[in-house]
Amino acid sequence: MTTPSPFGVPPLAEPDLLAGALRGLGPQPMSLAFVVDEGPTMPVWEPTVTAFREVLESVFAEVRAYSLQSFQDASPSRAALTGRLVLVLTDGLDNFWGGQAAASLLQTWGRTAPVAIVNPYPEDRWYRSHLGPRLLQVAGTRPLAPNAALRVQEPDRWRDPFEPAYEDPAVVVPLLELSPRWLRWWTGLVAEPTGDWLDAVVYVADPSRATGTGGTDTAEVAGDQLVRRFREEAPPKAFQLATYLAAAPLEMPVLRAIQSLLLPDSKPFHLAEVVTSPLLDHAGAALSFRAGAREALLACARRDETVRVIEVLSGYYGGRVPAVQTLYRALEAPDEVPDNPVTAETLPFVAVELAVLRALAGDYALRAVRLDAAMAEFRQRQDEPRPVVPLTELPLTSPPVPAEEPPLGPGGDTFSISRLLGGAERSVSQETVWGNVPPRNADFTGRDDLLVALEERLRTQRVTAVLPQALHGAGGVGKSQIATEYAYRHRADYEVVWWIPSEQPAQILRALIELGETLGLNVGPEANTAVPAVQEALRAGRPYPNWLLIFDNAETLESVRPYLPQGGTGRVLVTSRNEQWSDIADALQIDVFNRAESIELLRKHNPDISIEDADRLAALLDDLPLAIGQATAWRATTHMPIEEYLRLLAEKREALRGQAAAPGYELAVAAAWTVALDRLGQENPAALQMLQACSFLAPEPISRELFLGPRTPPISPELDATLQNPSRLNQALRDIQRYGLARIDYRDNSIQLHRLVKTVLVSQLTEQQRMDMQHAAHMLLAGGNPGNPDLENYWPRYHALLPHVVASDAVGCEDDWARQLVLHIIEFYYYWGDHNGCRDFAEKVVAQWRKSLGRDDPQTLKAARWLGFVQRTLGNFQEAARINADSLDRLRLLLGPDDEETLDAMALVAADLRAAGAFTAARDLDQEVLTSCLAAFGPDYPSTLTAAHSLGVSLRLTGEFRAALVRDAETSRRRSDVLGTNHLLTLFTLNGLTLDLRECGRYLQAHAEQEKLYERMENVLGQDHPQTLMAARNLAVARRRAGEHDKARKLAHDTLTRFRLRFGEAHPETLASALNYAVDQREDDQLQSSRELATKTYAQYESTLGPDHPYTLYARTNLGIVLRLLGRFGEAYRHDAAAYTGLRERLGPDHGLTLTCATNLASDLAARGDHAEAYELDKDTLERSRARLGAEHPSTLACALNLSFDAIALGRDTEGASLRQEALDGYRRVLGEKHPAIVAALAGVRANCDVDPMPL
Repeated sequence: MTTPSPFGVPPLAEPDLLAGALRGLGPQPMSLAFVVDEGPTMPVWEPTVTAFREVLESVFAEVRAYSLQSFQDASPSRAALTGRLVLVLTDGLDNFWGGQAAASLLQTWGRTAPVAIVNPYPEDRWYRSHLGPRLLQVAGTRPLAPNAALRVQEPDRWRDPFEPAYEDPAVVVPLLELSPRWLRWWTGLVAEPTGDWLDAVVYVADPSRATGTGGTDTAEVAGDQLVRRFREEAPPKAFQLATYLAAAPLEMPVLRAIQSLLLPDSKPFHLAEVVTSPLLDHAGAALSFRAGAREALLACARRDETVRVIEVLSGYYGGRVPAVQTLYRALEAPDEVPDNPVTAETLPFVAVELAVLRALAGDYALRAVRLDAAMAEFRQRQDEPRPVVPLTELPLTSPPVPAEEPPLGPGGDTFSISRLLGGAERSVSQETVWGNVPPRNADFTGRDDLLVALEERLRTQRVTAVLPQALHGAGGVGKSQIATEYAYRHRADYEVVWWIPSEQPAQILRALIELGETLGLNVGPEANTAVPAVQEALRAGRPYPNWLLIFDNAETLESVRPYLPQGGTGRVLVTSRNEQWSDIADALQIDVFNRAESIELLRKHNPDISIEDADRLAALLDDLPLAIGQATAWRATTHMPIEEYLRLLAEKREALRGQAAAPGYELAVAAAWTVALDRLGQENPAALQMLQACSFLAPEPISRELFLGPRTPPISPELDATLQNPSRLNQALRDIQRYGLARIDYRDNSIQLHRLVKTVLVSQLTEQQRMDMQHAAHMLLAGGNPGNPDLENYWPRYHALLPHVVASDAVGCEDDWARQLVLHIIEFYYYWGDHNGCRDFAEKVVAQWRKSLGRDDPQTLKAARWLGFVQRTLGNFQEAARINADSLDRLRLLLGPDDEETLDAMALVAADLRAAGAFTAARDLDQEVLTSCLAAFGPDYPSTLTAAHSLGVSLRLTGEFRAALVRDAETSRRRSDVLGTNHLLTLFTLNGLTLDLRECGRYLQAHAEQEKLYERMENVLGQDHPQTLMAARNLAVARRRAGEHDKARKLAHDTLTRFRLRFGEAHPETLASALNYAVDQREDDQLQSSRELATKTYAQYESTLGPDHPYTLYARTNLGIVLRLLGRFGEAYRHDAAAYTGLRERLGPDHGLTLTCATNLASDLAARGDHAEAYELDKDTLERSRARLGAEHPSTLACALNLSFDAIALGRDTEGASLRQEALDGYRRVLGEKHPAIVAALAGVRANCDVDPMPL
């Protein structure tokens, strides 16, 4: 719909959802007046304006665009607009919005039409504007009524005593974020008013007073002060971007390129924050930094970041701006590359170069001095004043604003570009791979002895084995804080520092997958592939041998231990309350603060407290760091007299003494938090209730998005109103943070409660309140369910939900939406690749729902079907069959035989029958399912297509290859039309179709088609996706059958390795891959290796599937071939005879694979000298093969060739020669002139017919 961005940051998020929200205005097309502010700060929003206009034009019959500036001096009579509705897009930063003219204009429009102001900034940034955002309540009176017809009120509890009260004649104009949620709210107000009061953020169009803030005059503020202010006020990403842009010319396309390439996960408003900030001077025709701001920003950037910006500039400008290329080359050799000449054309670029060289310092200092002198000489020639910052203010090696991290490397070293960007010499310049580490605690106090002891233990650890170092201690003593502080202090000592939340295995898996992706291991997002690859990379030290992994909150040793690195030269740090870690780790006991540390922290933000009073307060709080930190924040916020605070704490301790779950420190936490919670409950009851709901979630980050979900739960009037209004929600979060009750992380927009705080909150609730708030937590989680757990782009959201679903016991919730989330978590586990986790969670769900809902409840049965499915995936075939059969019986009774749920269960039972080797019964059941689906839903319905695919699999297994080919061709065509050519299920069926071609004997065509399909699946799904691996196994066989033995062997080995890594040794696809690779080894004359692998695989098939399963018998006949080639004729005959007998009984004498086995058995007879018996068996087999497979099927031709050798051995030379020539001619027609089978036939070698166990 919208014009794509030329770089990575889209100008508009969710354009389709925006359009959908606007279509809520009704089915009839309407006209819209789109008024765009073109003030001095708006050019940065041009791509967003263009994209939004395209969205509007896709919705409205007519969109008439206007410039706001054309109305600024217009009289009311000349301010008329053409449009049924009016949307004004502005950032509100122009001074125009603070005056009467804007109020008069909006009042005029608001008396004739519905008007809204869309601000591209998030709502929490609106305070910077002159729009004067105000929280009021509005109610619609009729559809499409003008704003003047809205009813407006201001509840007394919201009234700001410093703001004039809302007066009825004033017109209010809703202020909206550029997001689907806000637009949906407005369309509801305009098109479908209910008359109910709605909370609204509005611009009050009252010409009698100005609305703007007036701003702050920054003209005389020094550059370093501007930078400090910006760092404190702006979002972290905006500040980071500002440090990048300081190394570039201020041209808007250049700035967007830098943002997109170096901060691709940032948003358009981050760039706007920088461009519209006081850091820049907007008075001239071009943007420029205020004096000293560029230099101060560069001092806050790391050297490697600055060099990366120059790299981007070099690529962006190419040869068009030689000055940029000169600077880029000078970074490599500052004393060898000639200086840039200073001219009127190069001046903007050399000014940037001077600032960059000064920031890099070291070997670049002399070049900076030369360039500064050249610029001074140029300005003197031009008779211009010199706008420079004195060198005394900007020393070459000492930045004016302390960077968050020191610049990498000493200033006097010689740096090359490769070293600055992270080359081999890590000690100088390489940036640490840094992941998931929590924000550093600015108030971290003391603990120096513990940090020294920890550093000593980690530094002196033996490198022959990874012995974890454990920080052990009670809750609230600061174990995680010490680990975090250690990570920041010693960041430069490691090549990799990775934080791993470890309370639940799924969190560990996710963190390790992210580590693998960051290390460039190409492991994919699925857990069962990625984690072993990461562990191996850590053990081998590739690409980094010096790593530190921090397993935080590793409470259960058994669940964490499997994920610890099993070797390597890195270090492991564990934080835990569990003393058992001392059994396998070197444990460092963490205790409470010493009294001096408690006093230091208390007085850090409360300098008015005497040492004596701080000592009394610390004693009352048992020196517990968590309680001391809370008390510090509380006292710094409230300034409560210390005697009153001590009295309150003492009273709370006494009142709570009988309730404390454990002595000492928990009582201190309860007392400190209860004082703050009581105050919060008085000032903002909704904020307290929000914390109470969160107390039932996990002690992991809780996304702010959970509070904005579409299914807002009816919890309480206060909290309901807060969750429906972003401004109130922001205020609640600010109040929670103000009193230090939770950690708000603005990096990922989340809130996090300490586990002890959760305990305090829950302990204060009545039984009914606990039930209500736990249910509220469940509904918040349900509202955050993104749906479609099979889609990889939703997996991060399911990762974030997972620990909270488990901690809150959402499985026990009685709400259907919450149960739907639980079902989606089961599916997510499966699609993500944690099949063991999927089984364990599904078992818990099924067991609990069978008790609470009953065995016949639809959701219980759906969970049971997923449990059966994953059990079969894990190779637990009998358990899967038992579960699925039970589900089918119940669904037939409850819903009838033709219900979609019943048919889905029938398909699962058919798959169980295939897994049990009952191929004919599976085919018959699949046919029944397909017939019912066609009658009920038609041929293109998803369930019908699934049934058709399943029937194709069964037809292939029963040996009806031509019927399978026809069925799969039809299914793949329909799936391509309905789902798309690259949909997973379309590709799945196409893989079956190429199998059909191969089994029909069309080896060369099957090979050519499978090569193309495999490449397509690699591109669409990735190399390690299960379906891609299955396609790779198919391709390896297709290559061998087409005569490309070397390529086949290499791919078969790689595929076997990947299957073992992903699914383990006993998985059906792993076993099939092993059997295939043993054949490839045999074809390469690696007979001993082939025998060993074939023997092992046969034994695994026998133990997994049973001795009589067709696939176990396939393994026996493949083993028989290699034994015969090794001269072990008796053993070969024994295996092939048993396989032949078994296959005749299970599949019938005319099944293609029974005939294949018969061909091999005849070769065993010939090898033993029983030529007459071999002749009779081959003759019978050839007759059956011609009838079943066709005269020119390669297996038929192989049998004919072997029969020719039998005839010659019996003295029937004429018959033998005729059969031999017939076989050779057929081979040439079917396989081509150069196929190895022809070479072997000409050499008089009998043909061997291997068997491929096709997917079940």
